Amino acid sequence: MKTPRLYADGFGHAVGEVILTERNHHYLARVLRAKTSQSIELFDGEGRSCQAIIKNISKRKTIAEILNVTEHKDRRLPVTLGLALIKSDRFDWALQKVTELGVNAIQPIITKFTDSPPNASRLKKKWRHWQEILVNACEQSENNWLPELRKPSYLHELVLPQQVVMAHPGGEFAYIDTAKESLLLIGPEGGFSDDEVNSLVKNQVKPMSLGPTILRAETAAIVGLTLLGHQYGHY
Repeated sequence: MKTPRLYADGFGHAVGEVILTERNHHYLARVLRAKTSQSIELFDGEGRSCQAIIKNISKRKTIAEILNVTEHKDRRLPVTLGLALIKSDRFDWALQKVTELGVNAIQPIITKFTDSPPNASRLKKKWRHWQEILVNACEQSENNWLPELRKPSYLHELVLPQQVVMAHPGGEFAYIDTAKESLLLIGPEGGFSDDEVNSLVKNQVKPMSLGPTILRAETAAIVGLTLLGHQYGHY
């Protein structure tokens, strides 16, 4: 049986026994029906993981004993993904997959063609939901570094770094400076508007083709990240 792997922020400074979160307790007690003395693995999303043993598991809480802590090198891609808000299920899927690929940060963006941008209240709820998707993806993929999830922003309000690549059918293959971090921009269904493309190009953003066919936004995110990751030597 594979050792359960769970996200537990803040355990890195703990010594001896720790009380697991309600989320992790529910999974161990209700889903896995875990028992005392069972081995588990914890990671904090900041490069630390540890082997632990369940010391006590009851109806209300799980107590685990930390056996050792391991520091892991940050192997995330030096790429921030600026992904336009698209249909919820497709956006969720993209978040999961780019986390598995090791993206460094995710910047949700609102563009001219974004359909019905959510209000502040809905965005707050979505942000918590997105964060849980990233956690689940890291648990599954054995990624010890959680991507930084940034607050949604309008495209025209973004502060662009030195190196920005924009997925665009009219572009060519974009070569990057692998000594620098990159921002990869992916538009919504229908792409960026002409005004947005012109504005980005004026700001030295490189248009990049992702192949001869038109891809859905969530597919474009995976392909674009993979192409950049290949240049950085991660794949």
